[in-house]
Amino acid sequence: MPKFKMVALTNAAEGRDDDFNDWYQNTHLAEVLSYKGMVGAQRYKVAAPLQAPASYNYLCVYDIETDDLGALLQRFGGDSAAGRLTSSDAGDTASAYTVIFNEFGERVTHEQAVAKIGER
Repeated sequence: MPKFKMVALTNAAEGRDDDFNDWYQNTHLAEVLSYKGMVGAQRYKVAAPLQAPASYNYLCVYDIETDDLGALLQRFGGDSAAGRLTSSDAGDTASAYTVIFNEFGERVTHEQAVAKIGER
């Protein structure tokens, strides 16, 4: 079965980080992960921007496994448009960016790299 990663880059509305993170972690994730094909998700907060300024404060990586990505996205989009998903005004939706990647290539580990070129 094909595997995908959906990456969501987000920001809270000005001064609304606590509300945004509560909604995202306790409401949004459960609703999104309830769809067949959505396997799991993990959220992250910026720790060390390597390019300034950091455009996004939050990242969520979703694991997707489905034979029909289009059907999954259509169900999700239809439910969103129909108001069947809980929205929140605590997020800066105008700046959010979401993209889906198809798994490509084998995972490479630290141990494999060290075996190939040595540790630095």
